Amino acid sequence: MIVGRVGRRYTNALTMTFVDAPGAPVATVRQGGAGGFGGKLAIALGLRNHGPGRHLMQTREGQRVVTASGYNSPSTIERCGSTVATVTCGATTTVRGAAGGVLFTIEPDPDRASTADVRRMLVRSEHGGPAARVDVILAASGWDISPVDLVGFGFALASEGIGALVSDGVPSGGSLPIRILGTRLVLPAPVQESERDLLLALCVDLAVGGRRYVAAA
Repeated sequence: MIVGRVGRRYTNALTMTFVDAPGAPVATVRQGGAGGFGGKLAIALGLRNHGPGRHLMQTREGQRVVTASGYNSPSTIERCGSTVATVTCGATTTVRGAAGGVLFTIEPDPDRASTADVRRMLVRSEHGGPAARVDVILAASGWDISPVDLVGFGFALASEGIGALVSDGVPSGGSLPIRILGTRLVLPAPVQESERDLLLALCVDLAVGGRRYVAAA
């Protein structure tokens, strides 16, 4: 279970902090926009909040991962200076690797309906099996955990405890409202660092980049 909470810097640029337990964050994120003064001004005025840009994630292992969120074009994910994935959004979303093969497909969660407070998605692996569940939190009540969620979270709950699942839902910093409060990534089993980083980059695309990975319910 990795919870990502969105906040703001004093410049109004969005930030995101991923945690999986008390202690050092799994990763931290800083929103980026178009280069130059114009891009910085757009961020300060809130014109690029939850929108296109190059958003930098720094992991606790020291990796730099860039999520280049598109608008009417695919998003790309860069790790170690190279593009590792391209994200094409639609009624469902397809994530392809650098060689063009499918890494993940993302669809509405068939077992947990989305609401006005939280969008719930299922991430499938290249073989079609469940790889992760992702919740996009749209309101403070979206952090709440239902009995159905507790059953579905399984491994994450057993290994990390309920404290990792929730947030106080109160973003901090900056002066503008935050429309997307964060994400909740639920993994059915441990994954390699590179796969974890890719899944977190998708969460950045959803929360900081404001992409829609599935059709509205």
